[in-house]
Amino acid sequence: MIKILFRVVMLAGLILGETFAQTQPKDQSKDPLKVAPQVYKLEFDNEWVRVMRVRYGPREKIAEHYHTERPSAYVYLNDSGPIIFKHVDLPYGDITRPATKAGSFRLYQAVKEVHAVENPTDTPSEFLRVEFKTEPINKDSLRGKFHREPVPPGENSHKLQFENEQIRVARLVIAPHKKMDVSTNGTEPALLVALTPSQLQAAGHTGKARVNLEMGKTRWLAAGQQEELENSGDAAVELLRFEFKTKPFNDPNDRMDVHDHKHPSDHEQE
Repeated sequence: MIKILFRVVMLAGLILGETFAQTQPKDQSKDPLKVAPQVYKLEFDNEWVRVMRVRYGPREKIAEHYHTERPSAYVYLNDSGPIIFKHVDLPYGDITRPATKAGSFRLYQAVKEVHAVENPTDTPSEFLRVEFKTEPINKDSLRGKFHREPVPPGENSHKLQFENEQIRVARLVIAPHKKMDVSTNGTEPALLVALTPSQLQAAGHTGKARVNLEMGKTRWLAAGQQEELENSGDAAVELLRFEFKTKPFNDPNDRMDVHDHKHPSDHEQE
């Protein structure tokens, strides 16, 4: 009887402890949006994905801040030089990210870490961090760098560059004055990221609308959304398409509280 009572008390203590920990306010002292608001800006956020726009200025040094613990893709918006990440209380210390090429992207597995950042060059480094807020499956496969591929002038291209159980990433090129169907299926929404300035006409069940996207801007496509994009410009349009194959996942390790930060809505990004 005493053993049973002891187990009940212990179980109740564990449940109360977990509940207490989950209800405590998150430490925001190293929130990158607060540590360096001139560097990190919230571009887009919903229950499926968070997009951070990052710019390390020439010779800029950024104080210690925590890094996302969600699997992510880094979408590079300019040709830039190496960047130094100075990790805190970790055995691997300083790591130098190699130079990057505009239009390429890199996949990243979630790692819990705090680091400072230094840009040792005279060239800024600009990129998007696309954080996947969906259930992670086979996250160890999220690795590799993916680059632009040649497309014949005047032709459309839809090239699958990565897929695992969680996400699918394709590179789209819409030739001048041509159309492409970007509709989603009934269970998998998608995020479009503009890699070039884009002058588009979107046609869907609600009619037609003009969609002008600057480089690095995004467009959200809900699950089951029917849409066709027409390139109304004189230059090819290049987009990355992230499709989300698993459901939104409330990660208790997510230290970013976006409710304290303003971010564009779907309509403001069009």
